[in-house]
Amino acid sequence: MYIKHLAKFALAAAGLAGLLAACGHYVQTTSGSKYLSAYNDPDAAIDGEVATDPEIAAAANVEPQLRFPARIGLARIGEQGLEAVPVGEAESWRDLAERLGGGYGEFVPVSPLIAALAEPEPSKLVITHDLVRSYRSSLARVAREVRLGAARQHLDAVLIYETFGKSSESSNPLALTKLALIGFFLPTENVKAEGFAQAVLVDVRNGYTYGTASAVAEQPSDRLTTVGDSSDAHIAARAEAEARAVANLASEVEAMVRELRLALAEGRAAGSLP
Repeated sequence: MYIKHLAKFALAAAGLAGLLAACGHYVQTTSGSKYLSAYNDPDAAIDGEVATDPEIAAAANVEPQLRFPARIGLARIGEQGLEAVPVGEAESWRDLAERLGGGYGEFVPVSPLIAALAEPEPSKLVITHDLVRSYRSSLARVAREVRLGAARQHLDAVLIYETFGKSSESSNPLALTKLALIGFFLPTENVKAEGFAQAVLVDVRNGYTYGTASAVAEQPSDRLTTVGDSSDAHIAARAEAEARAVANLASEVEAMVRELRLALAEGRAAGSLP
């Protein structure tokens, strides 16, 4: 289990080192049709052909259509795919909903049970020897399941988030007692864990990405433990660190949503958005 968590963290660190270096967020409200028009201009054609690859054009051809107040889904993904939100993290999301108020709509947890009814073969994150490829392919299947479940619940957009934890262990001065039988029952080990979290806000209907957010736990979680309980201490420390990261992530999501609502309203007032 510990090695599995390290593998998962290594995947995240490889692709998200810059993103997770500090808390932050990003908002997108650009028009897909306007983006493509610059590349599909006949004047930009080469030998009578436009420069845009059809597959790329299909990916880009989406428009922001979110309007507030909205029904926004909350989906946590982990090693088992779509998972229930832990109690420690749920409190941060409830606080966020209260701070935003009814003018922004409501946050609705995406139910793993409803998602399973919408997708008969639920997916989970799979990590094999080819770490990056297996993670990316299984993540795509999980994201599809999330959108299907959110659609079944008639949600406008869904905030998909995931957490990562990294823990380490070192011996304290009491470790000298490990040479004696009693040392097995003394808190000879220090366990320290760091937490990271990231989220993406996606339109359920067309997959448009409205923004991303990332956060870290400001302080690592520490545990004193015995040799026999070391594994449980790692799990508890990582869970606490990840919950702290989610609390910071909720603040970044709040700033992202407030900025997004303003940008969408300005874009529609200016006639640049549908």
